[in-house]
Amino acid sequence: MSDEGQLIRTDPVAMGVWKRLTSLFATWRMLLAGFTRRSLSQMANDQLTPLTRAVHWKVGLGLLGGLDDAQVEFLKTYAALNAQRVERVFRTTTLLLVSVPVAAVFGISEIEPDFWARIGFERIDTLIGILGVWMVCSLMMMGAAWRARDLADLLEFEHARREMLARRRGKA
Repeated sequence: MSDEGQLIRTDPVAMGVWKRLTSLFATWRMLLAGFTRRSLSQMANDQLTPLTRAVHWKVGLGLLGGLDDAQVEFLKTYAALNAQRVERVFRTTTLLLVSVPVAAVFGISEIEPDFWARIGFERIDTLIGILGVWMVCSLMMMGAAWRARDLADLLEFEHARREMLARRRGKA
């Protein structure tokens, strides 16, 4: 029997941990982090020490502790690919969400100068309104990209930690 047409299957345990990690690193939780003591360290040159003390990292490392090295390696690659994809979607969408409406406002103003006044808006009011809505969308997507990168960083950290421990065991 051929495997054509079958779903791509991955390790269900690793993917279960992935689901729990993504909910732990949810974008909305980032809003709460803005009002913590850790947020004050954002200007420091050491960003990892506060992260390793953060609850979401501690819980995440605990979840990863139940996986073997191959599963962590897989999730590290999976998280890196996910972060790259989220970043590309963020950059592309933000570019479109900002540049297209701004170009439309100015383009319509050039083609039909009285258009905005005729429908009850002044150009600057319309521009500010459109930019405001689109900037909120862009900020939400930026938060998602940030959290996807945070998750990839967690898995990179756990992978490096395991490699260090394996090397120490090899020397002993």
